[in-house]
Amino acid sequence: MTASVTENNNPAQIAAALAKVSIFSKLSTEAIQQLAVCAKPLQLSTGDTLYNKGDPSLYVYIVWHGRLRVSINEATIGYVGRYQPIGEMAVIIGEPRNTNVHAVRDTLLLKFTAQEFLDFVQSNAASLLDLTRLVINRGRNAYNKNTQNKKIDHGGTLAVIPASSGVSAIQLAEALVGHLKGWPETRLITAAHVDSIFGEHFAQTPLDKSPADLHLRAWLASLEEHHNYVLYAADNDHDPWSLRCLHQADRILVLAEATRLPENVPVLDALHTNGLIVPIELVLLRSEGDPSPHTLAWREETRARAHYFVHPWADSDISALARQISGRGVGLVLGGGGARGFAHIGLIRALEQLQIPIDIVGGTSMGAFVAALVACGFDSVEMSHIAHETFVARNYLNDYTVPRFSLIRGTRFHKRLMSVFGQQRIEELRRTFYCISTNLTTGNPMIHDRGTLGTWVGTSMSVPGVAPPVAWHGDLLCDGGVVNNLPTDVMHSMERGIIIASNVSMNGDIGAPGAGEEEPDQMALLNWKSEKRAPSLSEILMRTATLASDNTIQLSSISNADVYLRMPIQDIGMFDWERLDELIERGYQYGLEQLTPIRDTLPR
Repeated sequence: MTASVTENNNPAQIAAALAKVSIFSKLSTEAIQQLAVCAKPLQLSTGDTLYNKGDPSLYVYIVWHGRLRVSINEATIGYVGRYQPIGEMAVIIGEPRNTNVHAVRDTLLLKFTAQEFLDFVQSNAASLLDLTRLVINRGRNAYNKNTQNKKIDHGGTLAVIPASSGVSAIQLAEALVGHLKGWPETRLITAAHVDSIFGEHFAQTPLDKSPADLHLRAWLASLEEHHNYVLYAADNDHDPWSLRCLHQADRILVLAEATRLPENVPVLDALHTNGLIVPIELVLLRSEGDPSPHTLAWREETRARAHYFVHPWADSDISALARQISGRGVGLVLGGGGARGFAHIGLIRALEQLQIPIDIVGGTSMGAFVAALVACGFDSVEMSHIAHETFVARNYLNDYTVPRFSLIRGTRFHKRLMSVFGQQRIEELRRTFYCISTNLTTGNPMIHDRGTLGTWVGTSMSVPGVAPPVAWHGDLLCDGGVVNNLPTDVMHSMERGIIIASNVSMNGDIGAPGAGEEEPDQMALLNWKSEKRAPSLSEILMRTATLASDNTIQLSSISNADVYLRMPIQDIGMFDWERLDELIERGYQYGLEQLTPIRDTLPR
């Protein structure tokens, strides 16, 4: 058993921890021991503040165990975990803090005064060189969330607690262990495990910083040295052990029954009073075919940022849950682009053939339509039939009107969407889905992850000038491509794993070849001379609407994607519906070409 480091400040234990820090790994034993003498342990509880933006840079810290969140203006920009330094950049340049740092869970730090740290690195060349590299990399990546989250989520601590006595969090935890690579990769800890090692009722030790509490904290922290995942499970929602589980967790899973009315979870209330910032996610037990009428109420009661459905205890559902909570899920983001979005169906066919799962899906405009089909469980063959019926055989976009607000009424298309998706609600889909619209009134993007699926997909596809905007709470909403045509940022914030992004937007392929060579030609479109088909009014409106969003894709959307696919469809117009089969085939072939070489690196 490991003695409590906060009780005796054991220099040998501190030195052993410092030796595992990358910037100190090349130092001699004597140098490490010298540094250990300067270190002062600092214990933070979940939600505690380490420092805020603008604070003076008085200390450098090393995370011994636990997890810190780095944020600016409430937006998370990264995490810092075991054996990583924090606060060194501001100390080196002698400026105030430029970020806010809080403890995600109970965290033990080693603290050095700024002067002690600077004196030490200046006298140890190896440490100074590694520190310089660290500063350069952090400055370059700015706590890049892609990098940071993968390091943390490929390992860490998870807690599972029941929302009532009728569900077994321990049973869920036991099922998850096998999908988190099993022993010794994953260690499951329950109150019974603790009692068997330390004695009866020891798991019920209060979190009061007593010797027994500190001793148990130190032992639990030591487990992270030997196991990639430590999974804590409670058998109720109110005792000291359940509260301790939450204090130890990087991510909290609350287990409930989908058909039951929400109940209060006392230990969550206790954590929220301490400024809880650890992510809470809801797991709802839901048999296939059963409704989930209280999903949003459960989300509100538990303050969960996300939810998952599990058929008790279906292996495929447990596997999907395990992938996502461990940062190994697969998210698919589909961009807007009119008829070109049919290429997304080909990509999905390639994913099916390569047996690459899709755990979360989101999109904009036509990408939202295809993403919704994925979320509803349609396969690529069914999607092609639905798309053909909707846009080619019957063309539900042809209810033209006198252009007072738009070219079409949109009524026929909305009815078609409702016939495809029925009254399904987004929050009740078994696969997580979202789509994007643009609030014309405020100019902001709107994320739709709840409500009637067909309505919000249609809103995401309402191109200004082509289809009428949709009124919502007094504002007017339209096609999401106006502000975010490839919404990888939303997927990124979910922290569930890799992101595959498929872009079918236009880039420089609407024009008037050969016209306006000598001087501007205002009549070029009316006196069309090129062999290439002239752009239609609908295409001009769509291009105008999405121009700003398309131009920013390179700067933000691509950087969030782990696999970025720029579909080879530049020679196809946005309203070339009749080329559906060709577009699907192109997407399929390109998807196979790009994904086959990396298939074994992707979760399956």
